[in-house]
Amino acid sequence: MRIPCGVLPLILLSGCNPTDQADIKRDAAKLAESSTRTLANAGLAAKVNTVLSLRKGLNTSTFSVESEAGTVTLKGTTPTMKSKKLILELVRETKGVDRIIDKLTVRP
Repeated sequence: MRIPCGVLPLILLSGCNPTDQADIKRDAAKLAESSTRTLANAGLAAKVNTVLSLRKGLNTSTFSVESEAGTVTLKGTTPTMKSKKLILELVRETKGVDRIIDKLTVRP
């Protein structure tokens, strides 16, 4: 027997007492909020990576980009101070970036 996935939560909730129902609803809301936040963080990191990788002559394979709540963290190495400044400028100009944590080191 197949049960449509939209019906399953209703079936589960119907067999629960009011306290369990409230707990399940609260947990589902937390999961939805957490999923939304995770997608937003991944989206910003992807946007920054795209901006950097589209810049001609910039090697993005030696550092990583992570994001959380508008804060972008750059970790790794870059060959020159000029390339480091360019990376920071491009990230700063990316829509959605509120703050940058710079953990890049210059290593020729």
